[in-house]
Amino acid sequence: MTLTVNALPRSTKLSAVLSAALLVSFTASAASAVSISPDDAPAQGPSDAKEVEAFADSFFNRADLGVPGAAIVIVKDGKVLLQKGYGFADVEKKQTVDPEGTVFRIGSVSKAFTATAVMQLVEQGKIDLDQDMQTYMDGLRIDSRFQEPVTMKHLLTHTTGFDFTEPKPGDMSPDLDRYVPLKDYIAENMPTVVRKPGESYNYDNFASMLQGFIVQNVSGKPFHQYMDEQLFKPLGMKDSGFHMTPDVRSKLATDYGPDGKPLSPYAVSPTELPQGGMFATASDVAKFMIAHLNNGAYGGSRILQDATAADMHSIHLAIHPKVPQMTYGFETANKKSYNGRKIIGKGGNIGGFSSWMWLMPEQNVGGFIVSNKCTDLHVQWFNAFMNHYYPKPVGPDVVYLQPTQAELARFEGLYSELRTKTSLTQVTAAPGAKLIVEAPGTGKQELRQIDDRLFKDADGNLLVFQENADKSIGYLQYRYELSTSKKLNVPKPFSDVRQEDGYASYISTLQLLNLAKGKADGTFGPAEPITRGEFAAQTAGLLFMTLSKKPAVFADTQNHPAAAAIQTLYELGVIQGSSQSAFEPDKPITRQEAAVIVARTIQLGGASPIDAKLSGHTDPWALDSVKQIVALGLYGPEVKEAADDSVDYRSQQPMLRQEAAALFAKALSS
Repeated sequence: MTLTVNALPRSTKLSAVLSAALLVSFTASAASAVSISPDDAPAQGPSDAKEVEAFADSFFNRADLGVPGAAIVIVKDGKVLLQKGYGFADVEKKQTVDPEGTVFRIGSVSKAFTATAVMQLVEQGKIDLDQDMQTYMDGLRIDSRFQEPVTMKHLLTHTTGFDFTEPKPGDMSPDLDRYVPLKDYIAENMPTVVRKPGESYNYDNFASMLQGFIVQNVSGKPFHQYMDEQLFKPLGMKDSGFHMTPDVRSKLATDYGPDGKPLSPYAVSPTELPQGGMFATASDVAKFMIAHLNNGAYGGSRILQDATAADMHSIHLAIHPKVPQMTYGFETANKKSYNGRKIIGKGGNIGGFSSWMWLMPEQNVGGFIVSNKCTDLHVQWFNAFMNHYYPKPVGPDVVYLQPTQAELARFEGLYSELRTKTSLTQVTAAPGAKLIVEAPGTGKQELRQIDDRLFKDADGNLLVFQENADKSIGYLQYRYELSTSKKLNVPKPFSDVRQEDGYASYISTLQLLNLAKGKADGTFGPAEPITRGEFAAQTAGLLFMTLSKKPAVFADTQNHPAAAAIQTLYELGVIQGSSQSAFEPDKPITRQEAAVIVARTIQLGGASPIDAKLSGHTDPWALDSVKQIVALGLYGPEVKEAADDSVDYRSQQPMLRQEAAALFAKALSS
């Protein structure tokens, strides 16, 4: 059976709540490569400091950079070739960026530092990479559906098999004095292992957090203290750390939102955030890069032994020999810009800051860029740098294989990204030795085979398939480099949902994503009212996050199937009870109540209320939420637009299960 579902975009109204909330790694962008050449580009990389500065100036002295300020560093052969600031650390105060004095949040670049700390303890014999990570967890246990343990190696290569790997809404707070211990946060948010450890790659913030927690447990010192003593002080990184001290705050660049306005200062949870909470100057990061390129040595200090540094720079995860993914602490994102060179890097975004650090061990060259606004400037700069100093060599023409359509049929199917889950890729075998692939943001693409399980599209992007143990196809990776996509088993349609019904496509989409639950007899009950508990459970499920483990605040939800979901939404400020102690989970939810829950969930990601013209009656407490849902078009055929452009949302009526499916499916695909 084949089911065609429109690929859902990666940035969706509900799932974007998570990715917008906190930490995201460097992501390949659609930004075109910028070619800027002060006359003759060096044939063998950067070497002359004046030439490098002239090249950087020609790139950054443009009016369309889209950021208030940025700092860059280029190092080679143990020396800093260039470190320079551009623009403003604070626009209002006209305070310019100083690469030695301006502190930035460096986001997920922190992961490379945390992994380095892990590897220090490995070379000391205090951590075994093949050991069950629970050995080092200070008594905390993890739920798993498999006998195989999650090892330290799985944490370092992001192959844990965790169901949820991302931070949750609320992990950024304006309360700068709030302190959330690592252990407490982990205990409350521990994910479950739902895929065999080592089987699949999925960029994993939680895995990197666990690395820092394990460093703390094994060393017997608070994480930030260990990092200060064993990395920052030996390298002379005097303005780096994982705590927002008064000194850090006084030097911290002001961060700016998409609208160009300053963002409010914020704290993160946990307070010591191994996967993304580091502060640093560009000058400090240069010292770390030099140490890694010099096999662990910097000046008279050594943070790693030669063999350990080499191990960290080696590829330890590759979905295909030609498609590397992870070292220990570094990744291989934006491969199209490598121009045939070996490059490892780490990048990140965190509330108003973007950064990217890359190392070229064979050339002994490294680079770092950070800006005080989340944009793709770091991608543009990296592309320009590579095209200028390491242009792509002219190679032989690609030789395409000629598989039959029957041979290509094994790759057919619908694949769901492990990280975002709602981003779907459809693969179909076609005549002429081609695969037709429809993925988020790409439309239909024709790909041809160039190697075993490896295909290329017209733009040079690679698609690679991963086999299961029985040689069937289990995963693919295409364009999006932060996770693989799992091949879905298309479920049998609910027996009481007809394809000609106006809600069938919405229900089938949620069923495919395992978000719509049917009954034991194979029916869905589309025309039945959905209860408050069921609606809350479905809303929480669409957030793709670990549910709360705290006791239920509402007495009537204790031991209820939706208790954890209701508690989670309560903690996020999304729902309230009908009284201080009751939620009435088995009561049908009204359409206006449902609108309030979804509108508040959307607003967790920073969305602002939107106006709409309503008719019919909506209670005042729900009016803004209903307007937002109507303005976004999050409803099915039950809602009609009148001749005067007004909409009667039928706010007082119970919401039916099919109507809820339409609301959620549209929210995910908008």
